[in-house]
Amino acid sequence: MKYFLLMGGFAGFAVVLIASVYAGNRPASALMDASIGCLIGGTLFRMLHAAYLAGIKGCIADRHRGGRRSDSDDYENSQRRA
Repeated sequence: MKYFLLMGGFAGFAVVLIASVYAGNRPASALMDASIGCLIGGTLFRMLHAAYLAGIKGCIADRHRGGRRSDSDDYENSQRRA
C-alpha cells in the first residue's frame, strides 16, 4: 500500500506543478499548489487501491463459495458433453 501512496503523491505533485507553472504562477505558489496536489493524489490512490483490493477479495470469496465458475470449468464441461 505504501507503493500506491507514494506513486499517487508523486503523480499528484508532478501534474499540479506542471499545470501551475504552465498557468504562469510564481514558483513559490506553484510549489504550494503541488504540495497540496501531492496530499490529494496520495490519498486518492490509497483509497482506489483499497477499493481494488476489496473487489479482488470479494471475487475470490465468490469463487470459493461456488458462486461463479471459472472459464476453465466451462471448457472442461463442454469437452465432457461432446
